[in-house]
Amino acid sequence: MTGLIPAHLDHRRIWEDFVYCYPVISRRSKGVSLGVNLNPDKICNFDCVYCQVDRTAPGMGRDIDLDQLEREMSALLDLTLDGGLFTFPPFDSARPEQRRLNDIAFSGDGEPTTAKEFAEAVERIAHLKWQRGLEDVKLVLITDSSRLQAREVVQGLDTLMANNGEIWAKLDAGTEAYYQEINRTSIPFARIIENIEITARLRPITIQSLFLSWKGAGPSFAEIAAYCDILRGIQGMGGQLKGIQLYTVARPAPEPEARPLKAKELEELADQVRAALPTVPIEVFYGPGDDQGTGEHSCPS
Repeated sequence: MTGLIPAHLDHRRIWEDFVYCYPVISRRSKGVSLGVNLNPDKICNFDCVYCQVDRTAPGMGRDIDLDQLEREMSALLDLTLDGGLFTFPPFDSARPEQRRLNDIAFSGDGEPTTAKEFAEAVERIAHLKWQRGLEDVKLVLITDSSRLQAREVVQGLDTLMANNGEIWAKLDAGTEAYYQEINRTSIPFARIIENIEITARLRPITIQSLFLSWKGAGPSFAEIAAYCDILRGIQGMGGQLKGIQLYTVARPAPEPEARPLKAKELEELADQVRAALPTVPIEVFYGPGDDQGTGEHSCPS
């Protein structure tokens, strides 16, 4: 991209021509979420069975052009704040209560904390928010929890949390075997748990968990019991669980055997989690047929 389209010209494809930033109406944010994709190369350290990123198509370079990222986000902020976003499909179909800027989320085509520019990207976005007086707009990190203790990531988290930040940490399993089956990564499950536990001692976190029907079956009662035991253990070690987001596959996944749980199945699973963790707020997001707005961030679904 050689430059930005002036604000007085046609906006319909402006974000489609961007490399790093994009808008969605998010179920989880209940409003407009402006995404920051720090992985345009489509490289991720997980290979989740439900991931909807098309990795058969080539990605872009690994290095992030932070100046371009800042320009893109600045343009999207202006377009959202002046209401121009809602004059173009599909955002013109957003309900009145959805036409609010809720957050700026670091998510996209891979794990955002693997980008070496992560900390500086957070700092630049926080500055844009401050320039516009958007103290109430959240900064959200949607993460697979694999690098939460890396020094450069902690630096970014400090900036994030100082600017109305939230950490949404993925946990899709209760056992190593199921974790490897669903998330397909070389990163040990114990490291994920440790990262979440240590981070939650220092900062409140939201757990985001996608449960699905895989190869014809959802997670077993024992698997969810083990998942609950992990979260209870994190609480027992002083971890601050701000909430749990439970959801399932919302759009067709490349893996044909990755299917959404039925609403009844997901609700039964949620009841099991509620019984085990009665003090933690739980939100449930259902699959196809639920009101999904006009989009959602790529990770974890």
